[in-house]
Amino acid sequence: MSESAVRAAVEVAAEHGLRSDDPVVLRDAWHVLVHLRPLPLVARVSSGLPYPDGPPEDDVIRELAVASHAARAGAAVVPPSDLLDPGPHRHGGHIVAFWKYAGSPREVEPVAAGEALRAIHEALADYEGDLPSLHTADLVAITDRLEPSADVEFLRELGLRQPGGPQQALHGDAHLANCLPGPLWHDFETACRGPREFDLAALTLSDEVRDDDASRIALEAYGDHDAALLEECLPVYAAWIYASFMVALPRRPELGPVLAERLRWLRENFA
Repeated sequence: MSESAVRAAVEVAAEHGLRSDDPVVLRDAWHVLVHLRPLPLVARVSSGLPYPDGPPEDDVIRELAVASHAARAGAAVVPPSDLLDPGPHRHGGHIVAFWKYAGSPREVEPVAAGEALRAIHEALADYEGDLPSLHTADLVAITDRLEPSADVEFLRELGLRQPGGPQQALHGDAHLANCLPGPLWHDFETACRGPREFDLAALTLSDEVRDDDASRIALEAYGDHDAALLEECLPVYAAWIYASFMVALPRRPELGPVLAERLRWLRENFA
């Protein structure tokens, strides 16, 4: 699949007068990330498969809109490319969006990441574009696909809870793996509306299930928040993540022991 994705990225860029003679795949997963060397340009290319096996087109459009809004406000995000229309473009069955190249992956400084996440929340406070409420609809779609079981029903019940608190546009999946050194937050494709503490649940989930100093430091750097509301958001976010693990199990069986451990943790703390 990555070969057709690379071809789509190179050909769309060429249609806009930008030549890449040394493209390299940075990641090949739900999306394919292609650095169009020697250009400071990264193409994020969909698998070309229809949802639920591939990303919905609406997610690509949403990601561009939300990240662009945050970038215009000066927030620390990977911005869409200004070398050409960032998209989305349709080519060869793929959806292609273009972003500025942010450099090679390195370890993220958690204090800077936490401070940057607060700045992103401030930048998105006035975002008025259409966004889903938390990941409720996605969770329903995921659990509808799964074979009924006690675990599926448990995750559905947790994930459909509705935390209180002021609602605004959020990153939607704000764990540190979605932050590059700089810092620069990215992967806004699951942006949603909810309390800021929902993003903080994403930030700190790894520290809840296993000691993770970086996540804890990032939360401290973020600053003031409602600790009780964060606790309320944790199982809602975790249910969405672990339901996604269940969908991925057939192609990623190594997730089985991790999922079993995480489900035990959820039941012990939130059943």
